[in-house]
Amino acid sequence: MPKSLEVQYIDVYSPDGEGPINRWVSAILTGTEPELDDAIYHWVHIRDADVAKRILSENGVTGTFQLCGRRAWTQSMVIDEIKGLWARFQNAVEHTHTIESLSDTPSPAAVRYSGERRRPNLGTLHDSMFSCGTDGWLPMTAMRVGLMECIAHSAEQI
Repeated sequence: MPKSLEVQYIDVYSPDGEGPINRWVSAILTGTEPELDDAIYHWVHIRDADVAKRILSENGVTGTFQLCGRRAWTQSMVIDEIKGLWARFQNAVEHTHTIESLSDTPSPAAVRYSGERRRPNLGTLHDSMFSCGTDGWLPMTAMRVGLMECIAHSAEQI
């Protein structure tokens, strides 16, 4: 039985990171169209990943866990969301909102990915988090919030 805790972060993003989401945000903010790929991601914010690891560690949990988000995202879903959030931000700064720009645009998160499921099995992580007194592995940072944080960080850099 392992005597240590090892958590493998998969598809974890951070507002100040250098991963795919950060590159897509930077491209969109500078007017460049990100090159699309067919990869499927299971994004989760670094804050949620770090909280999960801290809870496991503080409760003396040992073992090896893979950690990623629960929902499948295509690159185009994330890019569409970034573009929508960036447009709303620009409209707010420039005072150019219209009825259409303020209407509830459905998030790509409302669209279910129906392709092959490639997500690691999160069952052991979920069960271990549950045994620590939580509701299991349930990331709390909404994708829109995390993307807005990435946009804010990138906007400060340009």
